[in-house]
Amino acid sequence: MRTAAFAGLMAGALMTAPAFAADNEGASLKLKAPTTTTKFIHEGSVWNCEGDSCAASKVQSLPVARACRKLVGQLGEVTAFSYRGVSLDDAAIAQCNTAAKPKA
Repeated sequence: MRTAAFAGLMAGALMTAPAFAADNEGASLKLKAPTTTTKFIHEGSVWNCEGDSCAASKVQSLPVARACRKLVGQLGEVTAFSYRGVSLDDAAIAQCNTAAKPKA
């Protein structure tokens, strides 16, 4: 009986794990100033932008601070940043904006 109950719980957990993981594979950001870019590819991910907001449904696994610096270097300063389920706080966003190197 215990084995059957445990197997049922594990099957349920396995069925919900991929859906949860998919929620943590995307990213979004809010720019300080609107962009004229509507779509771009960054690190192999397709980003779509509208006004001051950009999002990608699936992004590479990178440290969130590094991902922020790279995107800020490409697009400009951000006021909000979320990457693979991790959102940066105001202090981390300020640090990201300061540390980012503009794309040459």
